[in-house]
Amino acid sequence: MIFGTQWYILFNVIAGASTIPTELRFAATNLRLSGLLKWRRYYLPAVFPSLVTGALTATGGSWNASIVSEYVSWGDTTLKAEGLGSYIAEMTATGDFPRIALGIGVMCVFVMGFNRFVWRKLYQMAERGLNF
Repeated sequence: MIFGTQWYILFNVIAGASTIPTELRFAATNLRLSGLLKWRRYYLPAVFPSLVTGALTATGGSWNASIVSEYVSWGDTTLKAEGLGSYIAEMTATGDFPRIALGIGVMCVFVMGFNRFVWRKLYQMAERGLNF
C-alpha cells in the first residue's frame, strides 16, 4: 500500500512546489536562506497545504484498498481477515441488511471523526501557515 499511495503525496508536493511564486523564491535568495533555515522558512510552508492534500488522498486510497481486500473470494477459496471490510462483505453475502447498514454506519462515523479531528486540524495549520 505504501508503494501505491506514495504517488499521491509526491505528485501533490510537486504541484505545490511548482506554484511557489517567483517573488518568494527571489526573497529567499536575497535573504541568503540556506540549509535547515531554508527548509523551515521557505520550502515546508510553501508545500505544506499540498502535502496535507496528498496525505489525505493517500490515506483514503490505502484505507479503501485495505477495506476491500479484507474479504476475497475466488472459486471455492475464500480469504478473510478480521475487520470492518470483512464484516460488511460477509453481511452483504448473507443478505443481512440491518448489519450491512451498521457496518456502513460505523465506517461513516470513523471517517467523519478522522476528518474532523485530524485532517481539519492539519488544514487549519496549512491555512494559518507553518511557524517553526
